[in-house]
Amino acid sequence: MGMGDYSPGSVWYYAPNKAAPILFIVLFFISGSIHAWQTLKHKSWRTTVLLPWAALLMIAGFAMREVGAYHTDNLTYLIVSVVLIMSGPPVYALINYFILSRILYYIPYLAPMHPGRVATTFVGLDAVCEILIGQGAWRMANSSMTLAQRRLGAHLVTASLSLQAALFGAFGLLAAQFHIRASKAGVLSKDLRTVLLVLYVSASIVTIRCIYRLVEYIEGWDSAIYKNEVVFWIFEAVIMFLNTALLNFYHPGKRLPRSNSVFLDRDGVTERRGPGWADDRPWIVTLFDPFDVHGILTGKDKKTQFWDMSDEELARLRAEAKSNKRSVLAGFLDPFHLWGERGYIGKHLTKKTGGNNNTVVAPTLMEDGGTNSVQETKTSV
Repeated sequence: MGMGDYSPGSVWYYAPNKAAPILFIVLFFISGSIHAWQTLKHKSWRTTVLLPWAALLMIAGFAMREVGAYHTDNLTYLIVSVVLIMSGPPVYALINYFILSRILYYIPYLAPMHPGRVATTFVGLDAVCEILIGQGAWRMANSSMTLAQRRLGAHLVTASLSLQAALFGAFGLLAAQFHIRASKAGVLSKDLRTVLLVLYVSASIVTIRCIYRLVEYIEGWDSAIYKNEVVFWIFEAVIMFLNTALLNFYHPGKRLPRSNSVFLDRDGVTERRGPGWADDRPWIVTLFDPFDVHGILTGKDKKTQFWDMSDEELARLRAEAKSNKRSVLAGFLDPFHLWGERGYIGKHLTKKTGGNNNTVVAPTLMEDGGTNSVQETKTSV
C-alpha cells in the first residue's frame, strides 16, 4: 500500500494496493444489494431508489482501481477510477435531500420551505457539482495534459467540493430548523427522531469526505495526502461504506410513509391523507424563489394549507387532484407543464368562448288552455 513511496512508472505515484479494492467491492456489493431489497420491500422508490446506484458507482470505481493496480502505467484506469469514485458521494448526498423532503411532506405545517423545492433546489445544485466533478476529475488525473489544463481540472473539482460543502451547511441548517419546530410542537415520533439522527450522521460523513477531498486538491499532487494511499482508503472508502451501512441498518423507507400525500395531523398521532402539497407556481419562479417569499408576504401561501381542512374538504381536493392529474406521456412531452389549459403559458393563451345570450319570449300555457305572452324565459342560442 502506498505510504508516500514513489513507484517508478506508476501514474498513481505509488503502487496501489491490490487487496483493498476487492474488499470494498464486496462490501459495497452487499450493502447495495440489501438496499435494493429494502427499497423493494418498503416500496420507497422516491426516497431510496438511488442507494443501489450509489453503491454501483463505488463498486465500478474500485474495480477500475483494482485493474489499474496491475497496470500502473495505464492512465485510463486512473482517470475512470477517479471519476467514478468521486461521483458516488454526491449521490449519497442527493439521497439525504430526498429523505428530508419526504419528512417535510409528512409534517408540512412545520416545513421551512416547500418539500418539493427542497428536492429540486438541492438536487439541481448537486447536479452542478456532478458536472464540475466530471469535467474536472479527468483533467486533473490526466498526467498527459499540460500543467495549466490539470490546474483547471483541479480548480473545477475544488469549486465542486466547495459548493458541496456549502450545500451540506445549508441542508444541515434547514433540517435543524425543522427539528426544533417539530420538537416544540411535540410531533416527533421515535421513527422520525431516528431518521433525523441518521440524516445528521450521514450528512456529516459526506461532509468529512468532502473536506478531505477539498484539502487534497488545494494542496496539490505533491502533498502528503495525495501521495499516501492510506488516507484515501480511510477518508474515501471506509467512511463512505460506514455511510451506506448506516442507511442499511436504519433504512428510511421503513420509517417514513410511502406516499407524499400522507401527512401527520397536528395531534402528532393521526395520519391523514391529503391531496399532496403541489406547488403550482411557474417552475422558473420556484427556481429563483424556492422559499416562496412572495407567497408568504402576500398571504397566497395560505391557500395551499390543506392540513387544517376537514376530511370532507380533503376528499374533495383529492378528487380534484386526481381529475387534473397529467398523463405520463404529457409529463414526458411537456415536463415543465407549459402548455394546455392549465399550463403556465397555455392558460394565458386560452381564450374563453361563450355563446350569445338572446332573450326569447316563450308562451306559457295557462290552466285554462290559453297562453300568456307576458312571461319570458331566457335561453341561450
